Amino acid sequence: MKRLALLLPLLALAAGAVWLVVRGGGARRDPVERLVAEMVQIPGRDFRMGKYEVTQAQWEAVTGENPSKFKGADHPVECVSWDDCQAFLEKLNAHPAARASGLVFRLPTEEEWEFACRAGATNDYCRLADGTEITEATLGRVAWFDENSGTRPRWLNSFIVFTERLVEYVHEVDWSENVTHKPVGRKEPNAWGLHDMLGNVWEWTETADGEYRVICGGCSGNSAENGKSSARFSLSPSFWYNPVGFRLCATPSPAAFASHATPAENAESHAKSADGAE
Repeated sequence: MKRLALLLPLLALAAGAVWLVVRGGGARRDPVERLVAEMVQIPGRDFRMGKYEVTQAQWEAVTGENPSKFKGADHPVECVSWDDCQAFLEKLNAHPAARASGLVFRLPTEEEWEFACRAGATNDYCRLADGTEITEATLGRVAWFDENSGTRPRWLNSFIVFTERLVEYVHEVDWSENVTHKPVGRKEPNAWGLHDMLGNVWEWTETADGEYRVICGGCSGNSAENGKSSARFSLSPSFWYNPVGFRLCATPSPAAFASHATPAENAESHAKSADGAE
C-alpha cells in the first residue's frame, strides 16, 4: 500500500502531462501559422477578420521585437503606429504561412471593422451568437473597459494622454500603475466569433481622415459610452501609444482568385491583358 501511495502522485502527474500534450498541441503551433489560421470569414462579405487582436507573440514572431509597454505573449501588441503596422504586414505577407494561405493581409477599413464588430446588431454595440444584442449595461460580457479592467479614472487617463502627446520623454516614465489591457480572447465573442472588438485596445484601420488614420473600438480605459461599435478617433500614422493595437483583415490574393476562376473568366482576363498590351 505504501508503494501504491507513492506511485499515485507520479501516475497522476504522467496522466496530466499526456493530457496537456494532447490538449495543448494547438498552443505550440508557430505564432504566425496560428495568426493565419484564425481568420474568420465575415458573412456576406469578401473579407476575413482576425479572430483576435494581433498578440505580442505574433508580432515578435514576424518582426523579432516586442515594442509593447505591458508585456504578455497572449496580450495584444501595443505601442505600434500605423506605419509600424504597414511594415509588419509587408513582412507577414512574405511569410511562407501567409503565402500558402492564398490571402493578402492588411488593415480593415473603418466600414469593414464596424460591420464585423456589429455582427448584425441593430444597436450601438454588437450581437452574440444566440441573437442577444449587447447594451451599455451588458458590455462587460464582451469587452474590457474602465468598469471591469482595473484601470485608472478616465480624467487621469485623459490627462496622461494629453501629457504624453506634449512631452516626448514621458514615454520613459512608468505610468503603468493598474492600467493595462488583458490577454486576448477572455471575453465572449460576437455572433461571428470575433473577440475583443470592443475595449481592450484601440485598433488601427486603413481609413484615412485627412492626414490621419482612424482607430476604432475603444480600450480598457474607456467608458461604456465610448466603447460603442461606432467609436472612432484619428491619429497621426506615426503616433504610437499603449492603448493602441490592431487586428488583421484579409482578402484572397489575385493568384487565388485566378485559381478559382471559371475558364470563361480566365479567358476574359487574358483578353483584357492582350488588349492592354496592344
